[in-house]
Amino acid sequence: MIVWTIQPYKVYQKIMDEGIFFCNPELSINLKDDHDFSRAYHWMIQQMIKQIGPSNKKDTYPIWAWYRSRDYQHRRPDFRWVKDYPDEVCIELEIPEKKVLLSDFQGWHFVLNDLYYSDAKSDEEWDCKEKWFDNLTVNQQQRVKEESWQRIFDITPRHGEWEVNGDVVQACFWAIKKDQIRKVWRLQKGKKVQLIKNSTQPK
Repeated sequence: MIVWTIQPYKVYQKIMDEGIFFCNPELSINLKDDHDFSRAYHWMIQQMIKQIGPSNKKDTYPIWAWYRSRDYQHRRPDFRWVKDYPDEVCIELEIPEKKVLLSDFQGWHFVLNDLYYSDAKSDEEWDCKEKWFDNLTVNQQQRVKEESWQRIFDITPRHGEWEVNGDVVQACFWAIKKDQIRKVWRLQKGKKVQLIKNSTQPK
């Protein structure tokens, strides 16, 4: 499976030096001061353990990548919109499918925002299901809400006002290995994008 991950340039250097990289939650921008991210990440960690198995390293967090970056297409991100760090890389990886958990990016926001992910297909059905959910006890709401989040793992492309799904798909896995790297682009603020590694070219 081909996926693309955006990482600080120093992460790429670490992979080249050590041969493997695991996410350190203490260095994560999203996990430092955001309770919602921390809660959602812990939920995703449990899903990864169930579906692709635990990490080989204790206390590690998911590495995130793109499987479909836009328009239902399996392609790398558009570098015009990639600006996470002043000096970063887009790494193209080939990882075994059994080591990757895919999920719908828009659906993931229901997990991030701790919301019930209704499967309604009309305004009327939406209102009805929301009223039903609001009348549940707190414990029932939590159970129903977490069950509804399983819908994010359906990445089947669907188009329509109420069934937009699979447009942008994210990938989670435990580690980046040096031998999984196919291509690397370096994106530095104020400079042109550079292809700094390409192992797909014939030797």
